[in-house]
Amino acid sequence: MTRTRRTGPRLPRTAALLVLLPLSVAACSGGDDAERFCSEAEDALAGIDASGALGDDPQAFADAIAQQREGFESIDPPSEIADDWETFATAFAQLDDALQSVDTTDQAALDQALTEFSGSADTDGLADASDRIGSYLAENCEA
Repeated sequence: MTRTRRTGPRLPRTAALLVLLPLSVAACSGGDDAERFCSEAEDALAGIDASGALGDDPQAFADAIAQQREGFESIDPPSEIADDWETFATAFAQLDDALQSVDTTDQAALDQALTEFSGSADTDGLADASDRIGSYLAENCEA
């Protein structure tokens, strides 16, 4: 069996920091605002999974993270999880800034930017925010 060797830049595993926090949502109950939030949240959270699938294409990954940033920043969350939503928005903004500041075809520069981001990211805070957002969605959005 012959294996094909990849020759292009690859994202290190540390870039998966944000994509390992998947949450699922469907529809919401509780009025137009709640329905709009659940729908927008579903789209934003599905985008996390889609971004993670682009790990072999650094530029596409960087573009997807920029879209994720815009998505999280454009959503007005309920007050109960506003701080947690801001945690996600801030993390995507930091990752986007790190990726936009380097040439994604320069593997060494990309690795360094992602390592620096991973070292500065509050993974415990992201995990806690993910748990609280997940609980909110489970309680307030129909599966």
